[in-house]
Amino acid sequence: MAVDHLLRTTASPTQANEWALVLSAASIQHRVDEHDGHFALVVDPADAVTAGEALDSYDAEGASEQQPAAPDLGWSPLGLICAIAFVGMLLVTGPSERASTWFKAGAASADLIVHGAWWRAVTALTLHEDVLHVVGNAVAALVFASAVGRWLGTGLGGVLILAAATAGNLLTAVVKHTHYVSIGGSTATFAALGIMAGLQVARRLRLRTRPGYWWVPIGAGLGMFAMTGVGPGTDYHAHLFGLGFGLLVGVGWAVAQLKRGWRAPRPLVQGLLGLVALGVVALSWMVAFRHAG
Repeated sequence: MAVDHLLRTTASPTQANEWALVLSAASIQHRVDEHDGHFALVVDPADAVTAGEALDSYDAEGASEQQPAAPDLGWSPLGLICAIAFVGMLLVTGPSERASTWFKAGAASADLIVHGAWWRAVTALTLHEDVLHVVGNAVAALVFASAVGRWLGTGLGGVLILAAATAGNLLTAVVKHTHYVSIGGSTATFAALGIMAGLQVARRLRLRTRPGYWWVPIGAGLGMFAMTGVGPGTDYHAHLFGLGFGLLVGVGWAVAQLKRGWRAPRPLVQGLLGLVALGVVALSWMVAFRHAG
């Protein structure tokens, strides 16, 4: 199918994101193009009528109340940092087929994790099978981690993504328990996707005229999971749990923003939080090699 039919345009990235979420929830293939500060929603010509009706219905229900613009701290290097880290680690460790000491020490072995090797839930996020594997996660990080960074800041966003992804790997180990080993940063990219969905869910629940659309971000997240998170050879448990924990983290932070007036930390605190995230990863690798020796 050729996704080349221009459906709508807007100068608001928030509105473009809302339209995209509605179409994702309706399983309508689309993309958003950006040029000179304007965003174009493009769909397949065969889906133009259905997509238009879905957006018209969405607009009609929310016509009397506009959702306030989401917090935007500006461009964040978080996604770029994650992508560079993923690729850099592959250059150090090599592909998994070489069975380097990095994979022996840091892969997420479910059996070892449930018997106390918690650090593997962190170290496994930095290991990738091959070039194709790392490129996919690097691209996903550029999209989803960057979005989290724009909303929460680079440091806070990095800490929350790492926490949600680690929790996802830990729960995967508990569910699998034995004879299961996984690697890859995809749990973190799904955690970032879940955080963005959770942030949007909490904001939508505050709308008086359109509270029923709180499920749209969740539907979009599950749609992405269905398209990219399952299939032969994919660690779908870790993907789903990363998405789920990210959703909880996002909802929790958004509620704190709306109810408690929390705001993203200032640059100095953001930097310190970023160092904390890097420190946790470095410490986990130190512990991993100490136990592997």
